[in-house]
Amino acid sequence: MAKRLFHGACAILLVMTVVSLPASSAVPAGTWMFANRVALQIFDCSGLLCGKIVWLLRPDNPAGQPDLDYRNPDPALRQRHLCGLTIIWGMQPNGQDHWSNGWLYDPKDGMTYNVTAELTSPSIITARVYRGIPLLGRTEISVRDPPLRPADLC
Repeated sequence: MAKRLFHGACAILLVMTVVSLPASSAVPAGTWMFANRVALQIFDCSGLLCGKIVWLLRPDNPAGQPDLDYRNPDPALRQRHLCGLTIIWGMQPNGQDHWSNGWLYDPKDGMTYNVTAELTSPSIITARVYRGIPLLGRTEISVRDPPLRPADLC
């Protein structure tokens, strides 16, 4: 009787351990068009999903100079070029083709948002961008491999 109880307890612990393992999902590395105004290079950064700007619809300001991060709340960072800037970081795998608990910095308004994402097809990422409550956020669709010329990239 004690042996059966022991084996039962071991089986339950094994199931709990397997079920509680963190989900892993391969980062959909590559170039993705985000919000029809910026292309991001999505990459793995220490097991998390990150993304940096590699193309901008409007890479220069009206004076013809490279666009800078002039809306950043930190004055010391307002001289950074937008091209090459990492704007998505910390997205943790949370199931097959799902990531959560990440951050998105939007240079358009200088705000940092929570972000979750899902690879809804091999060529589409659906992201939820929000502050605090996902229901009050916005959904963004990204498309893999936009037709960009190498000369257009940052």
